[in-house]
Amino acid sequence: MIAPAHALTLLASKLEPGERVLYAARPDIRVTLRNKLVLWWIGVPWCIAIFGLYFAGRASLAIAIPFAMVGLVLVLAPILLAIDTQYTLYAITDRRALIVHEWFRPETVSCPFDRMDETPELLTAGGKGGHLYFASGMPTRMRDVPPARWPMRTAVAALAMPGMLWCSATQ
Repeated sequence: MIAPAHALTLLASKLEPGERVLYAARPDIRVTLRNKLVLWWIGVPWCIAIFGLYFAGRASLAIAIPFAMVGLVLVLAPILLAIDTQYTLYAITDRRALIVHEWFRPETVSCPFDRMDETPELLTAGGKGGHLYFASGMPTRMRDVPPARWPMRTAVAALAMPGMLWCSATQ
């Protein structure tokens, strides 16, 4: 949890006049890295194989560079997502819930209380973390809405809840 005074300074430009921050938190970077670890398990051997083939003289530079770029993207993607997670803020005010992204693709998602579902759904991810689904009927092209076919551990929940606004944080 972020101290309310600090959250107020981070959210000052996003809040409406007279709006108070009740709760604010950042997502857990460790959860992001843990969920994207499979990319490292694929990317590191991929890079070793491509660079090994190139230095052994079995692959030309024209073949090695595109394939090496794919491997580097697989290795760098979890790091970039972790940095993006550090610049994400979840907040609950006295009027609405906010998800604020400030880094790679700045975006603010706002959901007033009257637009939220009666009963939010909580999926725990082990330990203190989890996913909270609190608003259905959101467009699935939004960044914080899981698509209908989400190939993660929460695939069953995402299939049952396409178009639901969600946040992922630790307590």
